[in-house]
Amino acid sequence: MKIAICVPCRDEVMSSFCFDLCRLVEYEAKRGVIDLQLMQMPGTLIFTQREKLASEAMQMECEAVLWIDSDMRFPANTLEVLLARNVPVIGVNATTRREPILPTALNLEITREMLDGKPEPKQVWHKVESRGKTGIEQVTAVGFGVTLVRRAVFDTLPRPWHDIIWTDFGNVIGEDVTFCVRCMENDIPVFVDHDLSMMIGHTGARTFGWDDVKHGNHNVQRPKDQRRKLSRKK
Repeated sequence: MKIAICVPCRDEVMSSFCFDLCRLVEYEAKRGVIDLQLMQMPGTLIFTQREKLASEAMQMECEAVLWIDSDMRFPANTLEVLLARNVPVIGVNATTRREPILPTALNLEITREMLDGKPEPKQVWHKVESRGKTGIEQVTAVGFGVTLVRRAVFDTLPRPWHDIIWTDFGNVIGEDVTFCVRCMENDIPVFVDHDLSMMIGHTGARTFGWDDVKHGNHNVQRPKDQRRKLSRKK
């Protein structure tokens, strides 16, 4: 089974990521089951990097792509665990790497609100909780920090596979969530692995994980004194 490990990155990658990648490759070499193809693409446009890496993997006739971002920490058996789930798309619920530390897996809820006397659809994104959960769960979207995508998904989705969406409110939906939305539109389920998520780290100023999630999923942090103003020199 040929699988591409694809790493979109900038000019430098985290040393801890390199260590974990070496351990994963060593683990798979000892298992002797997977024909691993390692690919990276330096750059700054993540959607372009993902598109070109996935295209190359498909041209190499890989049966799946394991996305690993260059700031992630992960166990040596990550690929084995995700493959064993035997689903089209499965990723981890990594946390963010800047405070407030929050989950990255998402569920989409479509609600209705009255606009000019007419009910209009409204999208509400909810962050997924992994603490206290086991196994896998179908979700709307996962970040692509550590995510396995089977070849059949790329064969089904129209190109470009990785794009961004500008919302009506001026926000940007990233290429990983957009990919998952395209999957939803084509009846391809996306899953999150709660067990593996607890073993994932996301390196920022330091490595963050689920032990750092303190404020819940929907708590908005504000300065303690809302009346404080900037000093003004006379």
